[in-house]
Amino acid sequence: MIIRGVVDRIEGDYVVILLGDEGYVVKWPRQLLPRVQESDLLGFEINLELPASEVKKMTPKSLLERLSLRS
Repeated sequence: MIIRGVVDRIEGDYVVILLGDEGYVVKWPRQLLPRVQESDLLGFEINLELPASEVKKMTPKSLLERLSLRS
């Protein structure tokens, strides 16, 4: 699934993004985005990597290790 949004404004270390037709407001850490400026169009791809039933079986340490591999 791809969700599209537009950069509304930049507030210090955060980028304010309006998502989808509904215009949901999201404050996103600036360091997790490429160099953006106001009015840039963005696309976010969202995938289900592990269902909750699998995550619940993981230890906190293994979960953190998996998350750090994605960064």
